[in-house]
Amino acid sequence: MHLGAAGSQNAEAQLISFLDNLPPDTTALYLLGDVFDFWFERGHGCPAGFENVLEAIRRTVERGTQVYFFKGNHDWWTFGYLAARTGATVIHRQPVCVTLCGKRFCLAHGDGLGRVSFRDRFTRLLLKGRVTIALARIFPARWLYALARKWSAASRHGNTVNPYTFSTDSPLYRYACDFERTQPVDYFIFGHIHRKVSMSTPGGAQLFILNDWSEGPDWIEFNCGTISR
Repeated sequence: MHLGAAGSQNAEAQLISFLDNLPPDTTALYLLGDVFDFWFERGHGCPAGFENVLEAIRRTVERGTQVYFFKGNHDWWTFGYLAARTGATVIHRQPVCVTLCGKRFCLAHGDGLGRVSFRDRFTRLLLKGRVTIALARIFPARWLYALARKWSAASRHGNTVNPYTFSTDSPLYRYACDFERTQPVDYFIFGHIHRKVSMSTPGGAQLFILNDWSEGPDWIEFNCGTISR
């Protein structure tokens, strides 16, 4: 959803409506990362502007739906507040494999899976390193968020100028193909690349990639044997 990014107001309203209108017998909800365009917890407070979303997640949990929050590359920096505030289970290690009604799911945000460039690996290590986190905690908040907005805007601009084309050579597709050679999987579901994808793998699994909600809500629903988008 990239909440907090320019033009994400509709996505926020759509997400809150989606959460508040989930069927009452919904067992679990998996939020696959980059719910927020930038999330960094400083002390015990909430990054500004997200209280309505956090409250909607809390209401969902209180109604009996277990919510799993997967860290994305834009909202990786949660250190306990989000889980305490909402009751959601924060997923640190990905992918996660779960069996639902006899079907095996492999779930992840998608960042870092498969073969990625040295530059991307270095950037990931730098941003998640202890030194960087320590510096970010003492950096003036307005500067930190200004830098984050510039980083996000540059990334979106680059994706607009050179749109990503998903294919059988893409890292996430290759990752799924390699993964299913060692473990049986019926469905792979990822996010991250801002493309709406539905493909089959050589092993017979279905691969779904969820799109950015700036183009409208996009989710996968599984109802004991029936999967729909």
